[in-house]
Amino acid sequence: MTNLRERKKADTRTRLSVAAVELLVAEGAEGATVSAIADRAGVSTRTFHNYFAHREDAFVHFLREQVAEWVRRVDQAPAGMSPLDVLRSIFRESYGRSQDDIVAAENLLVVGEQVVLLMNTEERPCAESILDPLYEAVCRRAPHLSAFRVRVIMDLGLAAGASVLRHQPPAGAPGQDADHDPTAFLDEAFDLLERGTGREFRGGSDRGGSD
Repeated sequence: MTNLRERKKADTRTRLSVAAVELLVAEGAEGATVSAIADRAGVSTRTFHNYFAHREDAFVHFLREQVAEWVRRVDQAPAGMSPLDVLRSIFRESYGRSQDDIVAAENLLVVGEQVVLLMNTEERPCAESILDPLYEAVCRRAPHLSAFRVRVIMDLGLAAGASVLRHQPPAGAPGQDADHDPTAFLDEAFDLLERGTGREFRGGSDRGGSD
């Protein structure tokens, strides 16, 4: 009975956090009020406050649940798969989702950026710790790397995935193949990261990728 009750509480907490970020993405911070979040989730504002003190807590909970899913993917990946390749596969799946899916890559990017902007100085450490479980999972998978290197590598991987959204040529741009798979840019970004960026600036015949 206790397990069922706890599961229901967890489901309600998740439903509230999803409603919160859906409003944040669709209507911005102004539209993602506690009242609107509760209404979208089908509960009262009092129920909302039984789970979260502030709306920002709901945003953070959503992100923590996404990171928990990434950790699961890292832990369950084949032994020969590098952490960067696991991250690449996570982004590939996220890029394949429709824009109305809250965990589509572009929506996760919006949520992440908005949460950082909405946090005050005292709350920033909480937001900055969201990725800690992912770093720890990669440390377990790559014990030969220092914690510092793991954090740098994973941050670069996350930045590479996000940069594709910002910098890939828009559909219909001059020289852009209308049938070109956007995930090709994702592969190019991760290949560039794995290959090392130094050689890109040196030029020469060993330079990979396309110009």
